Amino acid sequence: MNLDFLAAFGLQSPELVAIVGGGGKTSLMFALANALPGRAALTTTTRIFAAQMKLATAVFSLAETGDWRLETGERSISSLQSPSLQNILDKHKRCLVIGQIQGDKALGVPIDLPSQLLARPDVDFVLVEADGSRMRPIKAPAAHEPVIPPETTLVIPVMGIDALGGRIQDVAHRPELLCSVIGDPYSVFRVPCAVEDTLTPEMAAALLTHPQGGLKGAPVGARVIPFINKVETAAQRTAARQIAGHILRNTQYASPIPQVVIGAAKSSQPIHEVHRRVTAVVLAAGQAKRMGTVKQLLPWGDTTVLGQVLQNLGGTAVHDSLVVTGHEAEKVTAVVAAANVPSIFNPHYASGEMLSSLQTAVRHLTNSVTAVLVILADQPMIEPDTINKLLEAYWQGKGDLIAPIFKEQRGNPVLIGRAYFRELLALTPNAAPRHLLRRHRRVLHLLPVNTDAILRDLDDPADYARWRPTGNKKTAPGSA
Repeated sequence: MNLDFLAAFGLQSPELVAIVGGGGKTSLMFALANALPGRAALTTTTRIFAAQMKLATAVFSLAETGDWRLETGERSISSLQSPSLQNILDKHKRCLVIGQIQGDKALGVPIDLPSQLLARPDVDFVLVEADGSRMRPIKAPAAHEPVIPPETTLVIPVMGIDALGGRIQDVAHRPELLCSVIGDPYSVFRVPCAVEDTLTPEMAAALLTHPQGGLKGAPVGARVIPFINKVETAAQRTAARQIAGHILRNTQYASPIPQVVIGAAKSSQPIHEVHRRVTAVVLAAGQAKRMGTVKQLLPWGDTTVLGQVLQNLGGTAVHDSLVVTGHEAEKVTAVVAAANVPSIFNPHYASGEMLSSLQTAVRHLTNSVTAVLVILADQPMIEPDTINKLLEAYWQGKGDLIAPIFKEQRGNPVLIGRAYFRELLALTPNAAPRHLLRRHRRVLHLLPVNTDAILRDLDDPADYARWRPTGNKKTAPGSA
């Protein structure tokens, strides 16, 4: 399944979209318009240049109709009812609506015009370029910017990935202002910044999520979905993923940002990945009857079995983790707390431990989490690369149920999207998460991996003796 603009930004008619920031706003606006169903009116509340206007299928100038005039101090847009705009939309489905042309640019339209356009019966979408950046890949808005219509339903802050690695004073529009926003001492996501510094993923994320940065002027109730543009190489994709990860980790509880889109607006496949929040749920409540001791606490290298699982997770792009405890909860929680990971107690761990623990975790999650990555606490050999491949498959639209396979054998961990949470919670105590996967085997995406670690867990002392690392240095509390 290829990702498209509608899925990436959750677009539904009618929709008023405002595009702000730097690094390819105009290219995104035209690419988005070309991908939309129905009829779309494009416009700007700032200005647009002649070279950019050439991207339009058709142009409708309010000034040239003679109907764009001032009456009692207010603009009267009677030309919006003229047959000419309707004729253009009937013929081309797309139309760029501009104001007065001055030299090599056209002025923007009044801020109330986009909502009037959307109110027309022959317009399904209105796209507004609501900011200027002097052709720089990243910017901070001045006091009078951006010019976002109050009826906007979606705000897309844009940045070009080519800003990373450059000095802020060279790549940013208004670099001093940008640094003041990024270094805001009252921000929950403050990053020290000077104009001579090299722009980092942390800095970019801090700007895109700041109320005076990417969130500035966004109407209450509007969705905000950043777009990281011009991503073409593997290195750029890695950097873009870092930005997306910082954004989603640091804005989980207080932000209108549901996801981050990575792509290249001018390419044949403009949407590469859609990053949504994924929580790794570590199931660590079991009684380990076959092992004869609490296997989560057994020594493993310099840590414990559970400690290694949490270390592995810490090296991945997962947005946050949650450990479910049960048997010997106090001792297990001590290991979890030392890793600075939150935990939750499953009071029903003695019956149907795996399912009841997962159900406990899902009930605990915020609505901003769109999927869980189910991790078994006795699989310390699952490497970060395997987990990242599962996440990548999810971001690239492979599905809402994803499991790894090695030589045609399905293993763990598995990813379960929110679309299946209700069904998961409805499973009876004698069921298991795998029953959900079997029920939906037709849509289950099986991801080939090159390691059999996905098939290994520590069920009994023989497994532990066979796979434990040599030279264990730690004796875990409560271990045999």
